[in-house]
This record gives sequence, C-alpha cells and structure tokens, in this order.
Amino acid sequence: MRIFRIPHIQSIPRARTFTASKALLQDLPHSTRAGKLEAKPSTEKLAPGALAGKVAIITGASRGIGAAVAERFAKEGARCILVGRDKDRLTKVRDGLVSEYETTHGLAIGDVRDVEWWKEFSKKHKQTDILVNAAGISPSSTFVRTDPDLLDEVVRTNLTGTMMACRIVARQMMAQSSNIDRGCIINISSLLGLRGGRGSVAYSASKAGVIGLTTALAAEIGRVGIRVNVIVPGYIETDMTAAMTPEARSEALNAIPAKRFGQASEVADAAVFLATNRYANNCVLNLDGGLSAV
Repeated sequence: MRIFRIPHIQSIPRARTFTASKALLQDLPHSTRAGKLEAKPSTEKLAPGALAGKVAIITGASRGIGAAVAERFAKEGARCILVGRDKDRLTKVRDGLVSEYETTHGLAIGDVRDVEWWKEFSKKHKQTDILVNAAGISPSSTFVRTDPDLLDEVVRTNLTGTMMACRIVARQMMAQSSNIDRGCIINISSLLGLRGGRGSVAYSASKAGVIGLTTALAAEIGRVGIRVNVIVPGYIETDMTAAMTPEARSEALNAIPAKRFGQASEVADAAVFLATNRYANNCVLNLDGGLSAV
C-alpha cells in the first residue's frame, strides 16, 4: 500500500538511481587547471561564462535536478561529464546542452554505488574542477514494511554513492593543483534530511547523512583549497512531483509560504552560485520556498 506523507515532510524526488555495475566511460573531456584564488573578495556580478574552462562531473544527470545543473553549467561555459546508468537519457541531455563556448561534453555510464566503477573512472579521468552529486532514490513506504534490501539500496545510493564520489574527486583535486582554489563539491540533500517524515525513514536518514558528510568534509579539506557545500531542496517540479494526486499537490502548495513548487532551474542557479563564490564553504543552503520555517 502506498503511503502519502503530510505536505511539510513529503519525500522530495531525486534523480533516478543507477543500477548497472559495469563501467563504460565515453568521451571524457580534458580539463584546464583551476585558477588561483585572489587575495581580495570579488564584488563583480556573475557574468556569462563564469564557469568557462571548468570541468564538472554531475551525477544523476539524466533527469531532474542533475539535468538542470548540466544545462546551466554548460551555458556558463563548463565542460560537463554526465554520470548515470541510462545511456539514452544521458545522451539526450548531452545533445540538448547549449553553450556559446567551444566545449565538449562527455558521458560516464555506471553505478555511483560501485567502488570499483569509481576506481576505473579515476584512472580514465584525471581532472575535475566541480563535482555535483545529484543522484538519489526516494521510495515511499513505512519503515517496518520496507524490505531490508530496499533500505540498503536507498542508503547506498543516496549516501554511500555520494561519499564514494567525494572521495575519488577530492583525491584528484588535491593531486591536480597546488593552488589555493583547487575546486568545489556540491551535494544535493533534501528537506527531509533536516526534518523526517512518515514513510521516508531510509531516505531521511540518507539525506541527513549527506548533510553530515558535507559539513565534516568541508572542515577536513577546506584548508587545502577544496570547498564543500550542500543544497537542501524542498518540493521541486520534476516528472515525479507531476505524478502527485491533485489533493496531495494542493495540500503541499497550501503549506509552502511561496505557494508554489520550486523549479529545477532554481536549484541549478544555486549550484552556479556555490561553484563560483570562492568564499562559500560549509554552506547548507535551503531552497524550499520557506517551508522549513513553518
């Protein structure tokens, strides 16, 4: 039986999980080295091409927030490596990326939970300036009725997969440059990681773990020039939220002070901010239309 949660704690959809274990790396672009951090803070407004010359790895890039981040990063001049299991979906996203800059985007087909896949990835791709962890799954069932294998799958996808990506990329960033600005990691959590809800025990635990991972890692590697931040979305318009019943959607909208769901493009805007603001480290950035305040 499907469980519907009350509006202020309903599970927030994420990009679909990756289930393939075999690595297949395709068309990985070469990168340029990250620029050195200036001593004085910048007061300039964000200009087109703010990510020009940067290489970004984006997990969960076949749909939803991950795809929106890839689209926005490409417009800002970044080279994007789209990570996921569904080659056809990833190819469609890559082919739709629009940029005024001469960039080539790549695909990396595989399972973010697979440690061996990440090891193979790191051998074939040596340069990363930005990592965005947007992969995740959000099943809906009460804790005592959820199969243990599904509980494990949720934690391994949402938390362990994010942790493995952070570890591989952080090691690369530390080795690839001696600059004070070596790169940044942006994790995608959920409002349920801050306030749990009925029917989302494993999901809430995994997303709370992502926040804990972010803050601990920011303290650990921030001192060597790698920034780590996390975005905490509330209700975001995706193909999954589109499947909500009219009653559930109306109830949710009434609970949100902004009286609307967020757009994936708004999460992408926040990702650009975190990628470009070199003083941003250990940020826990809520994007929920004020839902966390009520």
